[in-house]
Amino acid sequence: MGKNIEKGKFKEYAKEIVDMLERAKSRLIFSYNKVADFINSKTDFDDDQLEIIESMCSRFARLNDILLQKAFRFLDIYELNGYDFSVPHRINMAMKRKLVDDDLEFKYIRELRNEIAHNYATDYYIELFKEIYKYTPKLLAIVDKTKQYIRKKIIGE
Repeated sequence: MGKNIEKGKFKEYAKEIVDMLERAKSRLIFSYNKVADFINSKTDFDDDQLEIIESMCSRFARLNDILLQKAFRFLDIYELNGYDFSVPHRINMAMKRKLVDDDLEFKYIRELRNEIAHNYATDYYIELFKEIYKYTPKLLAIVDKTKQYIRKKIIGE
């Protein structure tokens, strides 16, 4: 979905975004549940556990990207006549829509996503994994609010 979304296709795009959010959320929940058995009780992980945790982290980052770069961006374009805002402004707009309860918390979730994507240091990875695990339910709640908002305001469900 590019900047030039055809006005007649808003409902179609909205359904695609809700579907993307649902699939990504389901995959993150699957990984989150697999990690639940051991993440808080360890100070180090074996290779099999790391693979499961890294899958959860990747899915956390992907869901965050879909939410911010697809869903929030789409809502801005739809509701504000095609204008594509910066990331900080998208977050502020999500707050105004009551999709995000705390902008600092969402920015922190975004920082966790950036750590996953851009930081290769391993000296604090256990703490990073535990923070991602801790903030996953908060990200999932924002996704649920966003899906509900899109369904109500655009799809008409």
